[in-house]
Formats: sequence, structure tokens, C-alpha cells
Amino acid sequence: MKRITVWLPLILLLTTPLVSSCSSNEGTSLLKIALDVEDEGRYDELFASFLEETGIEIRATYGQDVGKLIGTKDEPDIIKTSTVVVTSMKPSLLDLTPLIEADADVDTSIYLDEIINALTIDGKIYALPTSINTSLLYYNKALFDESAEALRSSLGLQVDDSVYPQSDWTYDDYQTAGVVLSRYTGTPPNVTFTSFGAEAQLNWWGEWLVYVQQMGGSFYEPNSNNHICALDSQAALDATTFFRNKSMGPVGIKFAPDAIESASSFSFLGGNIAMIFGGHMGDWFSYDALGLDWDIQVLPKPADHPDARGGEISADAFGISVRSHYIDEAFLFLKMWSGPEGALKMFEYGKVGALKSMESLIAGLPEDKQPHINIAALFDAIEEATTLPNEKDFSKIMREIVMSELYKLMYTGRGAESDVALVLSRIKQSVDQYYASLYGG
Repeated sequence: MKRITVWLPLILLLTTPLVSSCSSNEGTSLLKIALDVEDEGRYDELFASFLEETGIEIRATYGQDVGKLIGTKDEPDIIKTSTVVVTSMKPSLLDLTPLIEADADVDTSIYLDEIINALTIDGKIYALPTSINTSLLYYNKALFDESAEALRSSLGLQVDDSVYPQSDWTYDDYQTAGVVLSRYTGTPPNVTFTSFGAEAQLNWWGEWLVYVQQMGGSFYEPNSNNHICALDSQAALDATTFFRNKSMGPVGIKFAPDAIESASSFSFLGGNIAMIFGGHMGDWFSYDALGLDWDIQVLPKPADHPDARGGEISADAFGISVRSHYIDEAFLFLKMWSGPEGALKMFEYGKVGALKSMESLIAGLPEDKQPHINIAALFDAIEEATTLPNEKDFSKIMREIVMSELYKLMYTGRGAESDVALVLSRIKQSVDQYYASLYGG
């Protein structure tokens, strides 16, 4: 099989003709890219290495909405996408397949199958993956240490047992520990929480959808072409009830902030939340920069589904604008960035490449470059994770329909809801009507 090799071929490629392209200009020295604001500084070494090897400068802007740049004079040559939104962004992305097939140094089998498959639409590859995200249980070791005695008592642990989350944790263990780690003042039911055992992700669907999938449910009905919602299942009801109760239950059940509390000063980054179910691997750099004493574990599972799958795996990926004048140069950079050398460079900034060899690449690093966290848990989590539905409107529906309805379950007062079944029914009706209006049915 072919494979990607990076730094040496860069020199060789520049001494031979680049893949022909009617839109490529000889002597190009500048490529434009738009990145997220939190990425400022993370890619500078990568850009500098590419400039040194090729003479091609990468000029980045940060924090701009790439959707508003597309079609303008400031449109990036290299466009950020992901396995979640690549289908909706397809009209602006160049089909990379001819470039890949013409390049003897490129072999897409080096990537995790589920990731490269998600970036492939109708047999055409529209982006190459640069870093993955997968669902993990994050925990603050310092907060666990502070409650070690109470955790041992509540979880039935021996004196030599670790109080940190374990790979065989059930939802019951997760909740039990979460309640112990939550602190409040006052007397139940009139209390004010000062810290919580876990975060509640109320503006992103990741946490909630994992509960649904781990309990045996799904968002779309099978064989519906991802156009009929399946949230009328018992699994969806049970999962959403669990999701709600962790924020809205009484003392002894509640271990996460509700919508009102979430809007205040509670956060994992702030050090007053002990766990995140899900989270984002892109935050690793921030955790370390703030000096948090943190680690990771695979997700807890329902007690009656010990082998449950359903944690998300996705990837940031980058493609080339269909309007770029510098296609060959941009592809040269994508090859380097998404290959082993680029992956190892970005690992220094908390990014984990989408390569099948990534675990062995990390293991081969010098001791002072080895991660301080349970990196084996990451690769165990990858094995049990699933990609999100490859439906072009999935992300839009989740943001605009699903989370806005679920949010109503997470507070009390005007506009709030407490009937989980009613809210799920309303979501299903809205989603089904949305697809029916587009495709009939």
C-alpha cells in the first residue's frame, strides 16, 4: 500500500512538476487560511516549518466566520470543515480525489476508517483530517483527592483503591461520585451550590446524544435515509430523563448545574466542576495552560449496557476552496499537515491526529514529550465511538430545533418544561416536518 511521507517528499515534490491545475500559479508564496480564535499561536511552528521547506507562506486569520468569507476576495485557499459539516460545505470544497490518486505519496488508508469515510461523499474525498475529537470522561484529580474519603465510602472502595473514574464505571457510579463531589450551603431543599460533580452541556448536543445512543436509541430511524426522527423510543425517554435529572433533580440526585447556574461561574476550567461527560479534546491545551490537574477515562456506561457504544468520534479537517488559484500548493500543505510529521507537531498543542498509527507515534516520543494523562483511555474510547449522522442538515437541526427544546427542560419558571416525553414528541414532530417540507413524505 502507498503511504504518506512528509518532510523529505516536500523537497522532492518541489523539484518536480506539481500536479497540473488550470488554477495554479507558478511562484506562489502565500496561502490563506481561517482558523478558530482559540487556535491562535498553535499552528505557528507548523506554518514556519512549511515556509522553511517550501518557501510558501501560510497567512492565517483567527475568529472570523469562514461562511462569511466564502465567495469574497478574502476567501481562504484552505477551508476548515469537519466530519460533521462537510456535507453542508461540499459546494465550496474541491474534490481532492484526483489530486490524491495522482500522488504516489498519498494513501488515505493511513487514516481511521470511520473518519476518512465521513469525509467521503459519493466516492469523492473533500477534505483531509488533521485532528480528532472523541467522547471522554474528563476529571479534575484535585477535586477527587479532596473528597477521597467520602468517595471511598459511597463507591464501596478499599483503602488502596483509586478514587478516580475507572473504565468499568456505570452511570450509577458516575452519579454517585458526582453527588459526593457537589457542594452546597443551606439545608435541603433550600440550598445554594458552590461546586458540582459534573458539567451540563446545554448548548451542544454531544452529551445528550451519547446518553441516547448508549441506552440503545438513535436520533434517526434506521432505513429512513436519516430523514425520520427516532426520539419516540423508550431509550430516548430514559436518556433524556437522566440528562435532565442530573441538573434538575433534588439534592442527592442532582450533580450538575441547571441552565441558570450554568450561566454563572461554574466550569471545569474554573476548577469548581469535577467532571465532563464528553467535552472537547481541543480544550486540552487550555487545561494545561491553566495548570489544571486533570485526566481522562472512557465514558461510563448504563449498568444494563456494559458494552454500549455511542460516544462521538469526529475530526477537524481541511479542504481546498473550489475558487482557490493555488490548488497544488494548498494540497502540498494538506499532505504535510495531515500526515505523521504534522500530527506529531500538533500533538504538542493538544491535538491528536486521525492516523491509525497515532498511538504508536505517541509511544515513540521521548519521555519528556510523553503525555501526562491516561492516553490509553483515548484509544480505548475511539474503539467504542461512532461517527455522527452524515446528513447535511444534522448540525443545523441539532442547534436550532433539538437543543432549544431540551434547554426548556433545564430550568424552572416562564417558558420551562418538565414533561420529557412531551418535549421529545415536539422535537420529533418538528424534525419530521422539516424533512417532509424538503423531501416530501
